[in-house]
Amino acid sequence: MSYSDLKINSNSKFLKIEAGSPHDIRILNAIPEIAYKHARPGAAPITCNGASCMMCAGGDSPIQKFLTNVYDHNTEKILIWEFGGGVAKQLKAIDATLKEDKSEITQIDLRVDCSGSGKDKRYNVTPRINSKPVPLGLKMHKLTEDIPF
Repeated sequence: MSYSDLKINSNSKFLKIEAGSPHDIRILNAIPEIAYKHARPGAAPITCNGASCMMCAGGDSPIQKFLTNVYDHNTEKILIWEFGGGVAKQLKAIDATLKEDKSEITQIDLRVDCSGSGKDKRYNVTPRINSKPVPLGLKMHKLTEDIPF
């Protein structure tokens, strides 16, 4: 065994991608949940509740986020993947290509990698040619209840 073979345990239920450490994942939900959040410097984001939102009334526009359950082959766990518009555009393009081939995004593995950090972090999503099996009987997170914001 070498350092590259180490499995590092994490108690988080969210997928975390670091630069240089790509994850091979399988999307488990056919349709992502959509959430709108208001960013607050130095504080946790606030969920936008639409028409009665005080942040919107104050002129702050919410940020659109997407949530889906994924099976992370690296950790062998079901995690929640929260992503923004940049990743959503990549997934939309991959899904459109797969539909042309009579396939679905939930039937293939994706490699997710990133470069940079903080506000300069950029993600790259690539379909894998060979997909790994996903265990049967997995219990997914309830995306509308298991989210801490």
